[in-house]
Amino acid sequence: MQDTYPQGNMRAHWQGSLLWYTFPSLDCWQERLLHGFSSRLGGVSQGEAASLNLDLRRGDNVDHVRENYRRFGAALGFDPQRLAFTQQTHTANIRIATEEDAGKGIVRERDYRDIDGLITGERNLPIITHHADCSSLFFYDPQASLIGLAHAGWRGTALGIAAAMVRRLTSLGARPERIIAGIGPASGPCCYQVGEDVIASFTGWQDEQGLVYRPVAQTPGKYWLDIPRANRTLLLQEGLQPKNITLSGLCTMCCNDIFYSHRLQGLSRGAMGAVMMLK
Repeated sequence: MQDTYPQGNMRAHWQGSLLWYTFPSLDCWQERLLHGFSSRLGGVSQGEAASLNLDLRRGDNVDHVRENYRRFGAALGFDPQRLAFTQQTHTANIRIATEEDAGKGIVRERDYRDIDGLITGERNLPIITHHADCSSLFFYDPQASLIGLAHAGWRGTALGIAAAMVRRLTSLGARPERIIAGIGPASGPCCYQVGEDVIASFTGWQDEQGLVYRPVAQTPGKYWLDIPRANRTLLLQEGLQPKNITLSGLCTMCCNDIFYSHRLQGLSRGAMGAVMMLK
């Protein structure tokens, strides 16, 4: 049965019933780097949040969510009580996470807000972003020993959080041509339909395949928008090498049996987690 689940351009991993994904390009550095993107499978949450919900804010049983973190941490190899959280509000704001941030968001209150990206060079400090259709952006420069994670919905993408992450990493010693990036599961161009108000923020955005949006046939004023590709265009403009950028190829709406989807479930849902940690 496990073989029936899609992998796209990522690698599926199982521990019992718990499913998570990694990027092969980052797996190459697994002696120095831990990373993963969770699914909704393998936890203990019930109802709409079933079963590996990692969102503490949506009314789920807190003990269930903490058990989900325990299971996910045990599978990947990080201590969930040391996680440094974002505080996501669809901005392009980035925080440099330090040892002082360990546990903020899960066992301690955050003393910051409006943060959609985290960067760290600290070892054994896991960082996390949360997702349910929005893109997750993974960054790693092996030589500079820096990692970053960002949450990029259409607003954050339009604000240029992908570019902001590269520039911040560069200011800390990274080099764009060395950065390895992954763009995780998100609502894809097959399913993500938007109106002219949203498309106005992406007018003219294109890569070698053409525009990152296309009209919906026979529905004037509606478009299919490719947020993962839109983020890729920003990374290319900042100097990342095409060979170093991997798109997951997985749509959270098409694969709603293994991923939560805000568009399909609304607020009554859980969330996946994107995690990175330097060892």
